[in-house]
Amino acid sequence: MTRLLCVCFFLWYISVFSQEETKGITVENKSLLETITIIENLYNLKFSYIDNLIDNKKVSITINPEISIETLTRELQKQTQLQFTITGNNFVTISSFNQKDKLSICGYILDEENKPLKDIRIFFKSDRTNITTDQNGYFKKNEVSFNSVILISAPGFRQRVLNTKQFITGECIKIRLIHAAQEEILDEVFIQEYLAKGITQNKKIINIDLDNVEVLPGRTEPDILQSIQLTPGVNNPFETASGLFVRGSTPNQNLVLWNGIKTYHQGHLFGMLSAFNPYVAKEVNFSKSGVSAKYGDRIAGVVDIKSENEVSNRFTGGAGFNMINVDAVAHIPIIKDKVSLQLSGRRSYTDVLETFTYKQLSDRVFQNTKIAETVELNDEVNDFFYADYNANLIIKPSDDHKIEFNTIYSKNDLDFRRSDDVESFNDNLVTENEGYNFSWNQSYSKNLSQNVSGYYTKYLLNYQFITRDLGAITEIESKKNNVADFGAEFELDYKISDYQSVSGGYQFSNNTIKYAFVTATPSYELVLDQDDRFLNTHAAYAEYKLENPKNFFISTGLRFNFYAELDKTFIEPRVFLQKYITKNWEINTSAEYRSQATSQIQESVVSDLSLENQVWTLANDDQFPIVTSYQYTFGSSFRKNKWFIDIDSYYKQIEDITTLTAGFINPIDNTYHVGESRVFGIDLFLKKRFKNYKTWVSYSYINTRNTFEDINNNESFPGNWNIEHTVKWSQFYKINNFQFSLGWIWHTGKSFTNVSGVDDSGEIVILEFGEINSNTLPEYHRLDFSAIYDFKLRSHSNFKYRVGLSILNLYNRKNLLNREFRTTNSLNNQFINSDILSLGITPNISFRVFW
Repeated sequence: MTRLLCVCFFLWYISVFSQEETKGITVENKSLLETITIIENLYNLKFSYIDNLIDNKKVSITINPEISIETLTRELQKQTQLQFTITGNNFVTISSFNQKDKLSICGYILDEENKPLKDIRIFFKSDRTNITTDQNGYFKKNEVSFNSVILISAPGFRQRVLNTKQFITGECIKIRLIHAAQEEILDEVFIQEYLAKGITQNKKIINIDLDNVEVLPGRTEPDILQSIQLTPGVNNPFETASGLFVRGSTPNQNLVLWNGIKTYHQGHLFGMLSAFNPYVAKEVNFSKSGVSAKYGDRIAGVVDIKSENEVSNRFTGGAGFNMINVDAVAHIPIIKDKVSLQLSGRRSYTDVLETFTYKQLSDRVFQNTKIAETVELNDEVNDFFYADYNANLIIKPSDDHKIEFNTIYSKNDLDFRRSDDVESFNDNLVTENEGYNFSWNQSYSKNLSQNVSGYYTKYLLNYQFITRDLGAITEIESKKNNVADFGAEFELDYKISDYQSVSGGYQFSNNTIKYAFVTATPSYELVLDQDDRFLNTHAAYAEYKLENPKNFFISTGLRFNFYAELDKTFIEPRVFLQKYITKNWEINTSAEYRSQATSQIQESVVSDLSLENQVWTLANDDQFPIVTSYQYTFGSSFRKNKWFIDIDSYYKQIEDITTLTAGFINPIDNTYHVGESRVFGIDLFLKKRFKNYKTWVSYSYINTRNTFEDINNNESFPGNWNIEHTVKWSQFYKINNFQFSLGWIWHTGKSFTNVSGVDDSGEIVILEFGEINSNTLPEYHRLDFSAIYDFKLRSHSNFKYRVGLSILNLYNRKNLLNREFRTTNSLNNQFINSDILSLGITPNISFRVFW
């Protein structure tokens, strides 16, 4: 009996001990030193640390062998703000965090009712970048500096300021935003905006987040290039989308990239619309000055367009239509967190149905061409359509590797025919731009990463004027321009510290350009002009950035360009400096030197249709030298109490331009002249916000003076595209799910050369011109209006709908855009006064569904 009691007591003791051991040891407000001693004994571990590092650190924790050491150290890390690193099977190192340490943070942003908030902007002060939340309010960012500030701002909610310390456990935290009265919203939201929500300016780089852009005047959809035109210093004398005249430079001097692919044609409907689908592009960075050393090949603005670059984990997209085209976009997950595909397509239906919107646009485009002429032929057909397609494959095999494949394709096709029982005339004009890109990004450490990429792009312009007699071809006049450009880049980025970084790389490109103007009949072929040339370019660049967020920012770079076939080397320094005078006031300055070996010339040999009359050509040792440009800027910005004032002055000198690239064929002669262009300008921008209403106005002054050898007695004269004074005034108002925008633009007329006399006494008409560009067109002004309404049919549905209305030229102003004087190329030589009038009142309606 005694033995039985002893056995029972022993078993009970073991059971109680096991239960206590399983329950664990609870430590309440004990020193970290005592706590890690208990952990060492219980887990058979050894901690390594500096004594004074853990002094005065107290923790409260339950120590249980069933809890993994990883979970335990995460909790200790959270309570002590120290870094616990497991360095082996039985070793843990305790150290302090510093600014060099990087954290991966994630979280969910919710409202007071725990509902997820979509498209909330999160600003990281350490690297001055922004991300937005997805449909579930989720956000994630890697490589965030420890002890740095995170700012969460959303219209209608109180601002939240967080520190990365709150994310040191590695877990996704829930962040709740509290509704605020409109007047309580802090200025930081307004400060981040430039023109409107989704358009910000940082270090003089204008960033457009196309997922969040508010409605802009005259647009129901966020057209990329037309959004850029609203910024000061960017003019467009011809009301086109693709014609960006940046600070006195011509459109062909802009570098326009799509996911690293150089593009040579950016317009649909002969420039009236952008060739880039705004629902595919995610982000656009536009620079007028202070351009990074990594950008070469052009001397004016840089438009860097990027599509989605993160793996999508759910099927999303959208589809819609307006009065000109239809489109659809889909983000397709293939392997969760690893692979996704983005596809899109857009096509006009103008060849099937001509709406009022298309008729207004086509009247503007085809005026002063044979399409607008009235002739005595029975049958006339004008078929036109445009289309563009995109694909983007993203592969992320690990957190340190990302691979992307991108494609872009756009086409414009015009087929105009006139005929009777005997003869027929056919104008066929096709432009195509396609490109492909591959990029591989790898992170070697928290501070070092590399990117390897390659691209191929092709541009085709093919125009044919075909004459038939009783069905047989009697003559074909043709114009062709081909561009084939491929290249590769290797880039390294190294972050020296939280405030310093350095990057550099090597770029190679091979550019082959052909053009030919040919007249052919069944019996002969006459080549009026042609060229076929290629150029290999080798470039190396390096850039250093230093930023003290409260004091200054400096970016300095150097680029080496070697044009192999021309045996010419250019050293191109770039520098940008920004100094913070006070919390609200900063000044900035920049200087840069750039070169360009590709240009567009205005041809006049084959001009029957008078559309797409510019062809690409390469620099050579004869007619077309390499164009170079110096630019210097000085400006200042001030922000306070929802006011934003920005002023920027600049001086630009462009050397080795020619009369062919500057468009002086008609006013002067058909001979070749080399010259330079000097541009001085000032851009002023002022913005103010009042609750749901905001307004901004910009003023630009541009003075362009050209000088050419043996022209105008070698004295300077105004540039062809010079518009001295421009005012842009826009207003925005939002109420509930409605957005309204009104924009007014006014500018002085552009320069032109008048005719002083016409001699038609002989067989050939001879024009006598006055002083070059001494006349100006009448003043231009126009009012545009837009409105959109967002709604859901069911409150919890994933489908969102948008209806939009826009009206261009609301009061139907008849503006004179251009005036040219020329003679016809035919045997029946005639004098032509060619005036181009602006777009009339043009409404447009759009509908879109998002999922």
